[in-house]
Amino acid sequence: MRILIVGAGKLGSLLAKDLSEKGHEVIVIEIDEEKARKLAEEADVAAYARDATDPSVYEEIGLQSIDIVVATTNKDEVNLFTSLIAREYGVPRIVAKVRDSRVAQILTRVGLVEDVVVEPQVIGSIIKGIIEGKYNVVELVPVFTGNFRLVSVTIAEGSNAEGQLLDEIKYPKHGAKILAIYDGKNFYDPGELVRLEAGYQVIALVRDDLIEDFLDAFR
Repeated sequence: MRILIVGAGKLGSLLAKDLSEKGHEVIVIEIDEEKARKLAEEADVAAYARDATDPSVYEEIGLQSIDIVVATTNKDEVNLFTSLIAREYGVPRIVAKVRDSRVAQILTRVGLVEDVVVEPQVIGSIIKGIIEGKYNVVELVPVFTGNFRLVSVTIAEGSNAEGQLLDEIKYPKHGAKILAIYDGKNFYDPGELVRLEAGYQVIALVRDDLIEDFLDAFR
């Protein structure tokens, strides 16, 4: 698929790298020239150091041939503008990240985008799961090869996962991507050699049909 990502912050860069590794043609628009250059060096993507509110850039990239547009900037108004432009060009799928739930309601009500990710609600749901000490499934977006959700699971005392390294746990790796481990104070990269202790939180993107299998592996 030909995918346009607007914004090369942490979320946009992560998506761009993962999707390009899976063989998709990824194009990124990022106003910060240094961020655009760095992403182009780290991943097989076409990065444009341009202002996403400049309509001419969409002509240059051939927006009419894009399959999916993902707006991930930190400005709701930019993501809204991008969604409008994408709809005008007839892009079949549009996903936007916003911070203001009122903007999300507008986007949903007028049918402008396929899915809206409200950032504070996602973070709040993860924190709620940490406080309650149990797993939590967060409504996210249908990702590009199947329906995925953001899942957080807390390691319980006496569980099979306690004291284990991630590599030692038999979770469905083909349909799940662990994003981070949270020990209550710090976030760790899943590649770090961290033994899971009671109370640690594992945060991952998991395909819908594998959520129960994923959770069982950490119980």
